[in-house]
Amino acid sequence: MAIPDEFDIIVAGGGSAGCCIAGRLANLDPELKVCLIEAGENNLNNPWVYLPGIYPRNMQLDSKTATFYTAEPSPHLNGRRAIVPCANILGGGSSINFMMYTRGSASDYDDWETEGWTTKDLLPLMKKTETYQRACNNRDIHGFEGPIKVSFGNYTYDNCQDFLRAAESQGIPVVDDLEDLVTAHGAEHWLKWINRDTGRRSDSAHAFIHSTMRNKDNLFLVTSTKIDKIIVEDGRAVGVKTVPSKPLDPKNPKTRTFRARKQIVLSCGTVSSPMVLQRSGFGDPQKLRAAGVKPLVNLPGVGRNFQDHYCFFTPYRIKPHLESFDDFVRGDKDVQKKVFDQWYANGTGPLATNGIEAGVKIRPTEEELAAMDSDFREGYEEYFRNKPDKPVMHYSVISGFFGDHTKIAPGKYMSMFHFLEYPFSRGYVQIKSADPYAAPTFDPGFMNDKRDMAPMIWAYKKSRETARRMDAFAGEVTSHHPYFPYDSDARALEMDLETSKAYGGPLHLSANLAHGSWSQPIGKPSIKNADHCTSNQVGLHAEIEYTKEDDLAIENYIKEHTETTWHCLGTNSMAPREGSKIAPHGGVLDPRANVYGVKGLKVGDLSVCPDNVGCNTYTTALLIGEKIATLVAEDLGYSGDDLAMEVPQFKLGTYEKTGLARF
Repeated sequence: MAIPDEFDIIVAGGGSAGCCIAGRLANLDPELKVCLIEAGENNLNNPWVYLPGIYPRNMQLDSKTATFYTAEPSPHLNGRRAIVPCANILGGGSSINFMMYTRGSASDYDDWETEGWTTKDLLPLMKKTETYQRACNNRDIHGFEGPIKVSFGNYTYDNCQDFLRAAESQGIPVVDDLEDLVTAHGAEHWLKWINRDTGRRSDSAHAFIHSTMRNKDNLFLVTSTKIDKIIVEDGRAVGVKTVPSKPLDPKNPKTRTFRARKQIVLSCGTVSSPMVLQRSGFGDPQKLRAAGVKPLVNLPGVGRNFQDHYCFFTPYRIKPHLESFDDFVRGDKDVQKKVFDQWYANGTGPLATNGIEAGVKIRPTEEELAAMDSDFREGYEEYFRNKPDKPVMHYSVISGFFGDHTKIAPGKYMSMFHFLEYPFSRGYVQIKSADPYAAPTFDPGFMNDKRDMAPMIWAYKKSRETARRMDAFAGEVTSHHPYFPYDSDARALEMDLETSKAYGGPLHLSANLAHGSWSQPIGKPSIKNADHCTSNQVGLHAEIEYTKEDDLAIENYIKEHTETTWHCLGTNSMAPREGSKIAPHGGVLDPRANVYGVKGLKVGDLSVCPDNVGCNTYTTALLIGEKIATLVAEDLGYSGDDLAMEVPQFKLGTYEKTGLARF
């Protein structure tokens, strides 16, 4: 049948939150007709989505599963233009992200100061979303019946315990559950959005949309279709104007209008949702007129308050007998065949993990805090001191080199992946044309607040020491570390002679060639104590003492290498219309996520967050999706058990009724 032009509910944008909203509402009442419109392609049974271990492929600059936004040149990045990718596929970020299961802190949602959005209000929805597939000693804060699966994956690289031992030796305790909403300083075996029963990525589209469409006939899906604007009549949002995602016939542009009888939920993401609102006439009137758009509602906060987490990766050499994903990612045919065969045989092996097996959340000690600059210390006192559940930094170990393998020598690596949990910096996105295909004026604001530098420098030092204490450690990739002075004790040092020879093999002609290498070999670790039991013997590298000159080298490195963590939020902040401390340019949404100045229009994605959350943001996107679905259902007059809106799902070891989805 043809897709109708009119529905009860339209969800404009099929990302992590949008899929949750549409899927839940389609299971609210079989008489409700729900339409989900997504700019990207359908992800149904796409192996590049459901195979966890190949997620880096989605980050390639020619990827069709992501849109890359190029920012204005920034003096805070040494003149670089930051590049921020946003998902361009059904399921949004949940289809292409790193799959790291991380929850925000309890104070994160309380800090929004928004009625109905406290952690106490939201915890039942956190539990509703997930099936926690691991042993659990705190079942009161996790869910075990939800459509999204959480597990350790079906494979663990051997660096996991190595990393945890090293971190614990630095005063970072290993804990059982770092995602308990209150622990802000600890290390853990990291959980993933992977279904333990199948070895598949647990994305929002397969969990909420494909499972529902297999069992219901009231949910309609439109893909490869971009939202141009919201249609408003007599003060009410009544429809959306769409265009094809690719303008293949520019001489005869195609448009289509879909109308909604009851509700429209805008869920195009942190960059695109404010652009849709701006093209629809919502925003700063002066800026809208400059872009050729007639102002409809004066909301200067639209597109402001852009936030992200700021990340950088530092690679290290590991010993040649250990395992990494480098040969697989590099394209070794034999390795790839072995790995693919194992996954398709039983859903296990390196494809059944993201290769990020362990990580930490950390806060500085008083001694470490005293060593940081006064700018950050003031920020710490204001923002962190009285919120002990908020970590300052995250870092984790990745089981290989995370980057372009054509730009680095063959070998085995591990990478330290860091991100700043609560940056003080802010940015914006603003249309410069009414053309729905036009790129915006965009400044993500990376590092534009000087309080953000000190914790980034601290995290580099902290994670480097973790790496150097790991048994796997075999040297530092000099070209990918700060350019320390030649005579500095902090200078990054490469593999020693024996390790280079082991990698090179007997026929290699240039292993340890000094000319043209611009690197020096690392020294030997301390001699192991022969009086200790063999399993307790260790050889250690000396801990590095950094000078002020070294800190300047790290600062410059941060400016050169800081990038997005794909965690952007905040551009349609849920805050008072006149603004607040955390949304100084003005709020866009009321506490029920209604856009100010119009009826029948809500926003439901990460752009609603007025302040940051200390986590990989898929968790928060799902939580927003669950909350918005509940708010819409309540606005339509539903209550009680109706609000469960259970979606069909398959569970291993249970009787499968006819038609239940196997996702």
